[in-house]
Amino acid sequence: MGIRTEYFAAPTDEVAATALHAPGGPSEPDLRTDQPRFDSVAVPAVDPFVMLGGLAGVLSGRPYAEVTAHPRHGALVGSGGEEGPWIVTVAQTLVDDLASAGPTRLAEAAREWSGTTTHAVSPQALVTALLSLGALAARAADERLGMYCWTSLTD
Repeated sequence: MGIRTEYFAAPTDEVAATALHAPGGPSEPDLRTDQPRFDSVAVPAVDPFVMLGGLAGVLSGRPYAEVTAHPRHGALVGSGGEEGPWIVTVAQTLVDDLASAGPTRLAEAAREWSGTTTHAVSPQALVTALLSLGALAARAADERLGMYCWTSLTD
């Protein structure tokens, strides 16, 4: 069993929690508009707790324990129960760091980040993931939105 992670932007925790009602996650189209419910990116294998904590440490230069102690790092805002899905926050400091870093810095951070992870994720996959997260963070910052992670178990 694995996890599926999809990062998305929303104006408030309450609005982000409504993604629980979309069985396919935040990118599932709204039936009224046929548009995705939220601006989102699927980032396989990048969990919002350990891996995102490592990323936050790399981008900010702060210790892992410090960035993961932030009250908005992985704070639960919605739960579908023991089987999920779950929606957690992404700390605004990480969103700001992602949004302000350019593609070159994001690629460098991804290579550094790949050396800190114990997960079997290739450095190239991390570069791709980080560029996607950076683009989402920039759009969220432009619109003054927060970032969240929708996580679900997979078979």
